[in-house]
Amino acid sequence: MIKIYTDASTHPKHKKSVGCFIIKNEKDTIIETFQLEASDNHTAEFQTMIKALEYCLEHHLNSQLIFIYSDSNIVVTSFNKKYAKNKDFSLLLEHLLILAQDFDNLSIEWIPESQNKMADHYAKQTLAKTLKKSH
Repeated sequence: MIKIYTDASTHPKHKKSVGCFIIKNEKDTIIETFQLEASDNHTAEFQTMIKALEYCLEHHLNSQLIFIYSDSNIVVTSFNKKYAKNKDFSLLLEHLLILAQDFDNLSIEWIPESQNKMADHYAKQTLAKTLKKSH
């Protein structure tokens, strides 16, 4: 069983975003942070979820039982309903749903921010470093 925690952080004024996912299994914890092409946090959250699934596929983890946890209600709700009102989110959701088809047992669940502090910490820390480098 694998647990993945995802979060994104966006600086609206500078239109910079970063994402983070943390993969935990019985023996390892993998922390990945990365810059995103998103100017708003909702888009960044979708992109982070996509990156997490892509990572799992690249590393052949998709046959395992995977629980992904996010504090982004819009991403989790959209995924579970397979629908997003916003056109921009619809394209990201479509990509997410296509990736999800390659998983044997995938669950994406909402958690409160208080249970996602580690991913939040790394996303915010990486955003601060990114902003510092760009100035």
